[in-house]
Amino acid sequence: MKAEAEMLSYPDRFLKREAAEAYVQQEYGPESYATAIWTIQEPLVRSLLEEIRNQHPTGRHLDFACGTGRITRLTEEIFAEVDALDISPAMVEVARAAGRQARFTVGNILESPTLCPGPYASITAFRLLLNIDPPLRVPVLTQLHRRLTPDGVLILNVHGNRHSLRHPALLWNRWRRPNEPGGSERLLNDMSRNEVENYLGAAGFVVDRVYGTGILPQTVYRWPLRSLWRWIDHRLTGLSFLNRFCIDLIFVCKRKDLPAE
Repeated sequence: MKAEAEMLSYPDRFLKREAAEAYVQQEYGPESYATAIWTIQEPLVRSLLEEIRNQHPTGRHLDFACGTGRITRLTEEIFAEVDALDISPAMVEVARAAGRQARFTVGNILESPTLCPGPYASITAFRLLLNIDPPLRVPVLTQLHRRLTPDGVLILNVHGNRHSLRHPALLWNRWRRPNEPGGSERLLNDMSRNEVENYLGAAGFVVDRVYGTGILPQTVYRWPLRSLWRWIDHRLTGLSFLNRFCIDLIFVCKRKDLPAE
């Protein structure tokens, strides 16, 4: 059933609130791998957002592809004015229930380009690129580019770095389950840093900084001594020479001029 769900598009996977709530409980449950990585990531993301807020005290923020609102809730603590947008009504319903003052909107910016027009001093887009079809990546990023102020900042992550230990772990799982529905492309859903930078460049962004979090793959967290693996990840994350091998990459991006159409 899990593999079959992975074959569905993002909005189709989360048509019902029950599916969105299950995502919160399973993907970001107290003992989940994603939660372990977020405990490492959250202070860094907070620091980056506070840096932007200090430069733009009255700037507005957009949390794009907000999902169930994990990043939105953090931005609400930092910015006075926050918009949050997602294509899934069920995810937004869960996010709105836990939100504070953010304005939540459901919609597709490719179909409705006037949604959340901005301008915004900053935009976050977490778990976006690996969750949308490749042909949509540049058009969506281009829409985000148009919503930023000239000196605005996009903070975007990719939670599957192809040059991390996650990739051989996925290869191993595919070898163990060769006939599982979902196909090899879904099971190997990851992206290299160069690919991300190419998508961003095509949409009018230049990468200013890249940070990495998480060295050990999710498979290791299922082994005994779980607390040891978490400690190792905490210790290794932040070592600059290991950034390129981290599983979750955070890109801090600035605008550049788009070529004339």
